[in-house]
Amino acid sequence: MTSWAADSASHDEDSDLVGRAARGDRAAFEKLYRRHRDRVYGLLWRLAGGDAALAEDLLQEAFVRAFSSIKRFQGK
Repeated sequence: MTSWAADSASHDEDSDLVGRAARGDRAAFEKLYRRHRDRVYGLLWRLAGGDAALAEDLLQEAFVRAFSSIKRFQGK
């Protein structure tokens, strides 16, 4: 599978997981969290100037907000 095809398949699966999470499937949201937490943490760690505790707090806040608003997500 090419890198483009792998990225496309991953995007399709993420779209499916978002739809399921929006309908109340907590396992789907957990899978999204597990799939993306390391990348999001890395970004937040850099933005927090290497402060791991702050990055963890921001990561938790980001995913709590995502979970609470996922029903309004339009994929844009």
